[in-house]
Amino acid sequence: MFFNSYSNFSLTGYGGCAFMRQMPRFQRIIRPAKHFFLLSIALLGFCLFPAMAQESPIDDTDPELQQFILANTEFSVVHELIHLLIDEIGFPVLGREEDLADHLAIMLLLTRDGNDALPQTMIDKLQAIIDAWRVEWTIIEQDQMEIAYSDPHSLEIQRLYDLSCLTYGRDPDHLKDFAIANEIPVDRAELCPEDFQKAEKGLKFLQNTFRNEKSDSQLKLIFDRTDTPKQATYKNWLTNASILPAFITEIDSQYQFPQEVKIIFRSCGQANAYWEPADKEIVVCYGLMDRFVHLARFRQEYAIDPREWALGLAKAKSAFD
Repeated sequence: MFFNSYSNFSLTGYGGCAFMRQMPRFQRIIRPAKHFFLLSIALLGFCLFPAMAQESPIDDTDPELQQFILANTEFSVVHELIHLLIDEIGFPVLGREEDLADHLAIMLLLTRDGNDALPQTMIDKLQAIIDAWRVEWTIIEQDQMEIAYSDPHSLEIQRLYDLSCLTYGRDPDHLKDFAIANEIPVDRAELCPEDFQKAEKGLKFLQNTFRNEKSDSQLKLIFDRTDTPKQATYKNWLTNASILPAFITEIDSQYQFPQEVKIIFRSCGQANAYWEPADKEIVVCYGLMDRFVHLARFRQEYAIDPREWALGLAKAKSAFD
C-alpha cells in the first residue's frame, strides 16, 4: 500500500483502454486532480484512436530525472517489503501499518551504511523522496482536493515531515541546512535525534528477533515484458543504476521467508505498487514510474525553489541577528 486511497476502484483494461474494476487487497491509487486533465484526455484518445497514440518521450540522459525516479521507486519497493515482512515474518504492528512501513523503509535506507557518515548520494536520494511528497501535497493544495483524513496512510505533508525528521535525526550535526531547507519546525527538530534513536533501537530489535538462520534465497526480482521504449528505459535504470537489486539481496539474507516471494515490475494500468499476499507477490506497476516522471516536472517549482528560498532566508536572517 503506497499511495493514499481515494476510491474503491482502479483503472485497468484491454489493449490499454481503461475500465473500472474493484481493487484487490492492499492496492491503492492516487487521487484525481486537475493536474491530470491533459493526461486523462490523452488516455481517452489512446482508447478511441489507438493508431494516433504516441508515448511521451523521456530523457534517458538526464541524471537528475533518473535519480528522482529511482529513489522514489526504491522507497516504494522497500515500503512494500515491510508489508511483506509484517505478513510473512510476523513483524509486530502497534499502530498504523502504513506509518510503520514508511518509518522502517526510511530507517533501512538511513542505516544501510552502518554508523558511518551518511554519504551525499544517500542524502540526495532521501531528498528526492521527500521532494516527491512535497510535490504531491502542493498539488493537493492547489487543486483544492478533499483531504482523506480517514485513509490508512498519513497525509502527504505528514509523511514528508516524518521522513525529513528521521533523516535529520540520523546526523543532526551535519544536516542543519537540510533541516532548515525542509522547513522542519524548531520544536520538532529538537526531537528528531531522539526519534531516530528510538527507531534505530526498534529496527535492531526486529533484525535480531527475526534474523535469518538459513542461507536459501526466497526473494526473486522479476521484470515482465516491457511494452514501450520508456518502460525499457526504466528497466535499464533499475538493473544498472539502482541499489534495488543489491538491497533486495540484503533483505533476503537477513530474514527467513517461509516460501518464495516475487517482486515483479509490470504494466498494470495504474500508478501503484502493492503487496499481494494471496499470490506472494509485490507488484510494481511501470505506471508508478510514469507518475514519478510527472512529479519531476513540478519538482523545481514546488520543492527545490522553496527549499532554496527557506535556506537563503534563514542564512540572511542569521547574518543580521
